[in-house]
Amino acid sequence: MKKIDELKQQKNLIVFLAIILFISITAFSTIVLANKNTVKVDASVVNIRTGPGLSYDIMTQVVGGEKINILTEENEWYKIRLSNDQIGWVASWLIGNTEFSAASNKLGKISVETANIRSEGNLEATILGKATKGTELTVLFQQNNWTQIQYNGQVAWVSSDLIEITAEKKSIIPTSITAKKNEDASIETVTVRSEGTNIRNGPSINDTILYKASKGDNFTYLSTKGEWYKVKNSDGKTGYVANWVVDLSGNKTAAPSANITSLAEATIVIDAGHGGEDPGAPASNYNEKQATLKTAIALSSRLKQAGVNVILTRNSDEFVSLNQRTVTSNQVSADAFISIHYDSTEIPNEVSGTTTYYYHENDKNLAETINKQLQVNNPLPNNGTRFGDYYVLRENSQPAVLLELGYLNHTVDQATIYTDSYSAFAVESIYQALNNYFSS
Repeated sequence: MKKIDELKQQKNLIVFLAIILFISITAFSTIVLANKNTVKVDASVVNIRTGPGLSYDIMTQVVGGEKINILTEENEWYKIRLSNDQIGWVASWLIGNTEFSAASNKLGKISVETANIRSEGNLEATILGKATKGTELTVLFQQNNWTQIQYNGQVAWVSSDLIEITAEKKSIIPTSITAKKNEDASIETVTVRSEGTNIRNGPSINDTILYKASKGDNFTYLSTKGEWYKVKNSDGKTGYVANWVVDLSGNKTAAPSANITSLAEATIVIDAGHGGEDPGAPASNYNEKQATLKTAIALSSRLKQAGVNVILTRNSDEFVSLNQRTVTSNQVSADAFISIHYDSTEIPNEVSGTTTYYYHENDKNLAETINKQLQVNNPLPNNGTRFGDYYVLRENSQPAVLLELGYLNHTVDQATIYTDSYSAFAVESIYQALNNYFSS
């Protein structure tokens, strides 16, 4: 009898251990499955939008270190669940990006001629750079007469006596995105923003994919159904494309347009002037085409580090027509087109310094923002912002500027341009200017 009881106890123990093991495995599997689609936000601030596209409003923002659960993916956007169970969308290319967005509690403006930007909130801290009067900076918070700010993609400090708080952050109120349900004659062309965009046989993500369109592909607009456009390609084939993955020609009020609030969400075309059979301005060490390509590649690398979608009109010593450069900008609906050049004059040593050119009045703000940054700690003279009747500006329907970053036949300019420190200055100045431009 005793032996039978012992066997029963052993059997019960085995059953109990089996149940415990099953529960442990189930719990572990649940944790693994939960963590499989959980990502940690590395960026300082990331926008969460009401739909899968830049055209949708910002519903909230998450800060670095917060975990979000990915539910599904659509056209390079993640549908996510936040820690408070809110559902929203985030651009897939921003996850893991270390770039700051425009989010902050306040904006501040430098109130003195020149202010030192420091690594910490004290006078002994390293000076990271200088900001000129009127420069707008995103303010994080203030303490002990020091103001913490966003500067050159990092956290920095400036004395509170040197900065004036100009505006509170606007509250973000989610609003629904609506589109005209009937045909809108003001829309002519629909242009695809991303590579591999789905063209479907109906106005829903559940409809069959007919084929995938390439970035920059243009379609003839036919009609609107909900948040989808019926379009026709050059072969006469019709289909539907989601309105949040395309840009429109004609009346932009016909559908939501991209609402970019940070540099990381932008598409930047960098145009290295000249190339191939067109050497540009000659110099003793190398021609303009070599100098522009070196700067363009360095700038591209800097922007890509911040998660920016960068397109180079050329990345080698090849000839690219002026028309093709503008076509590239227009096809991808660039948020900014930056043409890099180095100048020269008929008489050596006649003129020195940098100049920023624009053609369309709407592009003046971009030009002035870049030129303002090029004035800070520039070892060369700054010749200001000027109107320039250049083909790549005149025929460009996107925001465009042309930068002359020095004179190759000026003794001082030439010696300066060839240094690594000047290259770093030019690249960082343009980067910071673009960061300010899209944040504002």
